[in-house]
Amino acid sequence: MHYPDIRRAVTVTASAALVAAMTLVGAGAAQAAPDERAAGAATVSTATAGVSAAARSGQGVADQASNYWTPERMRTAISADTLVEKADSTSATALGPNGPARSVPAAAPTVSRKAVDKKAGSGMGTNVNASATVGKVFFYNPSNGGNYVCSAGTVNSGSKRLVMTAGHCVHGGAGGTWMQNWVFVPYYNYGSAPYGQWSAKSLTTFNAWINSSDLSRDVAWVVTWPNASNQLLVNVVGGNGIMANYPYQQFITILAYPAAPPFDGGWQQYCQGNSYQSGNKMAMNCGFTGGSSGSPWLQGYSDATTLGNIDGIMSTLDGAGVNRSSYFDTAVWDAYNSLANVT
Repeated sequence: MHYPDIRRAVTVTASAALVAAMTLVGAGAAQAAPDERAAGAATVSTATAGVSAAARSGQGVADQASNYWTPERMRTAISADTLVEKADSTSATALGPNGPARSVPAAAPTVSRKAVDKKAGSGMGTNVNASATVGKVFFYNPSNGGNYVCSAGTVNSGSKRLVMTAGHCVHGGAGGTWMQNWVFVPYYNYGSAPYGQWSAKSLTTFNAWINSSDLSRDVAWVVTWPNASNQLLVNVVGGNGIMANYPYQQFITILAYPAAPPFDGGWQQYCQGNSYQSGNKMAMNCGFTGGSSGSPWLQGYSDATTLGNIDGIMSTLDGAGVNRSSYFDTAVWDAYNSLANVT
C-alpha cells in the first residue's frame, strides 16, 4: 500500500490580494429552492441522495451509489477548477460574529480502527499527520454527465453520521441540481480505502447557494448511511468538532485532496498558518487547487488525535493562490444543529 508523506503546501501569512474567485468543482442544470437571500435569511434545503441510471445495481441506494464508483471512474473523475461565472464571489451579505461563540467538541472513534501508517510531512517545517476524518468525495453531476471529486471531513454530532463539505460539492448552484452517486472515502490513498466508502443518505446546503450561487454560503452537510456492518461513520473514523462566531483570525490546519496540478489528488496535503479576513470570507494563502473544495479548516488540530474543530470549509482559489472559506456564523451553527440528530 502506498503511504507517501503529507506534503506541506505553505506556511501562511496574511495578504491583501483580492482576485476574482473560482469554484473548485463544476456546476449543473435547473432546480430551485425558496429564495431567502433577499430577506437576509440563511435557510437550508435538504434532498434525499439520488443515484443515476448507470448506478442502478445492488440491493439499495447506498450500494447503488457505492457500486457506481469503479476504480476507473474514481481515477478519471475530475475537479473542474475553471471559473463558474454564476458563482457570486462579491456577495454584499455582511458576515461576522452575530451571536455567542459556540462549539461542539471532537469525538474519538469508538470502533477499533485497523492499523494504518500515518506519514508526516516531507521535512519542510512542522510535520502533520494525516487524519482518518478527512477524505475524498466522488459524485456524478446529472446536469452534464460528469464525474467529479471534492474533499470533505467528518463532524461530531448526536447521529454520528455527518460529513461537511462545500455547497457546490452537493448542488450545482443557480440553475443547477443536486449531485448523485455521492460517496465519501475517508483516508483515501491512491485508490486504497482502508475505512471503506460511505454513501450519502441526504444532502443539505444553503438556499443562498442553491438559488444565487452565493459563495458566502458555500457550505454543506451530508448524512451518511451506516456501513455493511451497521457501524456509523464517526464511530469508525472519529469526528471533528465544529465552532461558530469566532474571530476570522485563527491558527488553522487544512487537510485536503487537491487534484489539479501541481497536485495529483491521490493523498492528503496540508497547509498550516493564520487565517485572515478577506471581505466576508476567511482566507489562507495555500494555493490548493481543484479537488480541495470541501476540505475542513481545522482549528486546534492535534497531531496525536488527528482531530480538530471545523471553523471553515474550502470554497475557492484565486489567481494569487489565496484559498477562501465561508465564515461560520449563527446561520451555520443553526443549520448544523438542525441536522445533528438526523438519521
